[in-house]
Amino acid sequence: MTRIAFHLAPALMLAYGVVRLIDGRDGQHGPGPAWTVGHLLFLGSLLLYGAVIAGLWRRMPVAEGGRARRITAGALTAVAAVGLVTFIRVAIIDIVVGLRAADAAEKSALSDRYADVPAVLPQAFYEIGPVLFMVGLTALLVQYAVVGPRRGAAAASPVLVVLAFVVITADLDLLPAGAALIWLALFPHTREQSRPVPAHRTAKAPAAA
Repeated sequence: MTRIAFHLAPALMLAYGVVRLIDGRDGQHGPGPAWTVGHLLFLGSLLLYGAVIAGLWRRMPVAEGGRARRITAGALTAVAAVGLVTFIRVAIIDIVVGLRAADAAEKSALSDRYADVPAVLPQAFYEIGPVLFMVGLTALLVQYAVVGPRRGAAAASPVLVVLAFVVITADLDLLPAGAALIWLALFPHTREQSRPVPAHRTAKAPAAA
């Protein structure tokens, strides 16, 4: 499942970007079927990114300097996961708003009404939360590029992800291009990689005299 997620998460994100472009041909985005379908694709993509960040954590080498690496990877995974949860919240609210709104004006009003839902954290956190996902994912890729078994192949991954986020932030209409860059960034990680076995477990027994 994790290997599929490395492909399917950016693929669904790319599909969402294409549907969004189709939805915006009349000069506005939603409400309507295209808005709902697009955000369902986006929600599926975000859920699969959860498997991606978990997969990166699982693939992190532990045989050498394992404790410090695992603590660092765990902290970065937690940051990415918190950001991802806030991103998922945005997608769910957008789906609900799109289903309830009759026109663009009502969609805008409902979006404002649900801006701080659930009201358990400051609205500012919900606004900046998705950035944590971007930072956490990028940092995990940087760590893997430094200590991973495929350092050469993975070296470009964090650069491609940063470029993707810059492109998407600059213009949401470039979301398909950004998703394609993320797909390329994750491609070196699509091969299943088991954790290295600690050295004390791999030591061979002394040969019999």
